[in-house]
Amino acid sequence: MGIRNGESYIESLKDNRKVFINGDLVRDVTEYQGFTGIIRTIADLYDAQFKPEYADVMTHICEETGERVCRNYFPAKTLEEMQQRLKCDHLRADLTFGVMGRLTDFMSAWLTDSVASFEFSGATEAAERSRKYWRHVRDNDLCLTHALIDPQSDRSRSVTPAEAVRIVERRHNGIVVSGARLLSTLAPVANEVYIGPYMPRRPDESDKAVIFGLPMNAEGLKIVCRESYDKGRSHRDRPFSSRFDEGDAILIFDNVFVPNERLIVAGDVDVYNSCMPNFPGYVMMQAVTRSAAKLRVLTGVASLAAKATGRNKADRYREMLGEMVTLVNIGEGLQDATALEICRQIEAQSRGEALWSSDQPGEFQCLPKVSNSSIVTFFPYAAKKCFENLQAIAGSGALIFSEADMNREEISSLIGQYVIGADMSAEERFGIMKLVWDITGEQFGSRQSLYERYYSGDPIKNMIGYSFYPKLEEAESMARRLL
Repeated sequence: MGIRNGESYIESLKDNRKVFINGDLVRDVTEYQGFTGIIRTIADLYDAQFKPEYADVMTHICEETGERVCRNYFPAKTLEEMQQRLKCDHLRADLTFGVMGRLTDFMSAWLTDSVASFEFSGATEAAERSRKYWRHVRDNDLCLTHALIDPQSDRSRSVTPAEAVRIVERRHNGIVVSGARLLSTLAPVANEVYIGPYMPRRPDESDKAVIFGLPMNAEGLKIVCRESYDKGRSHRDRPFSSRFDEGDAILIFDNVFVPNERLIVAGDVDVYNSCMPNFPGYVMMQAVTRSAAKLRVLTGVASLAAKATGRNKADRYREMLGEMVTLVNIGEGLQDATALEICRQIEAQSRGEALWSSDQPGEFQCLPKVSNSSIVTFFPYAAKKCFENLQAIAGSGALIFSEADMNREEISSLIGQYVIGADMSAEERFGIMKLVWDITGEQFGSRQSLYERYYSGDPIKNMIGYSFYPKLEEAESMARRLL
């Protein structure tokens, strides 16, 4: 089949799935007001693949099928190939302004990583099953989401909660699972969901060591959503939330049957645990690129706000803008650094080594984990700083009236006379301040801040994990040369 257009995507969502939101049971998400904006955005992204100026960046001809497919599935190995893939990630993140953290791009990269990871670890059956599912999603150009995290039943305990998705029955043609997974971003408007590994399983938790993919209308699957932030306001009033509220959901599996052809891992703890540690890193390149795009748009909005308020002429605020530009520069530079990191990791795995290393003078002893380190530390810090600077630059100007007031005949001319910006009309100032408010003050903006902080899970656990990384030994060895 190959790539499809936006209309095909929209039609594919009319599958009688069970979506619960705001007390409603929604069977056709294309008709629910809270989802129409994001569905249109994703449909436009599908249509973009057919635009002459984008086609060769976003897609390529698949050697296996001869069809044109999304480039996000291409298993790049050389630096030149990685740069081509990076351009695709960059464009898709740019078209969605970096505010959609779980576009199907993320899962395209995840599946590509999974195939390589299982092959490296010698999990032949899981590798083949992963490749089969990777082909299925690629060749049908599906919108794929995931649910990787177990329920927050009791975070003080180290064991997997009893409420996690688990095998409750084995049959000759598949398994039956029950339990819950979170946080499934994009779930209400995705075609399928991938249930995969994040936290490792203990030897006695084989019933919870499951990896599989299913359509969102699978019998017994309940999609329980947080409330939508798209309340039907215009693009002028809510420029971000009316277009980019991708939705988050808890997925409840109530005796859901998973056929053998959809299974990747079903109870093998060792194979389950081997998946993520051996990723080459395609998913990290997508994450870094998307994160950099968000810094770019926040900086752009801040620059507009500075011009609207006249603060672009004051050194105090020029310093803030300059700081944001440096963060964007670093974020964008990390994209190329990540591409090089993946190439080194692929080279190491081709030699049978789990991690790239070198004993040659003038080279790092172990691979700098640029991508994951930046996602864990740099981008959350940079996003927080950009949000703070944006709020300081806009000030109380972001607390502004609605488009309906702007257009009301009785006061519109007065607004145009008195609520102007520095060297700009009231109309332009209004649009800029609505951008600021939606990305910083509205529910959508609050969720964006929280999302960046916990994008890779618990930041404290992540930091502790890095204290055991070989890079610490390399640094200590350097310091010991001074003793």
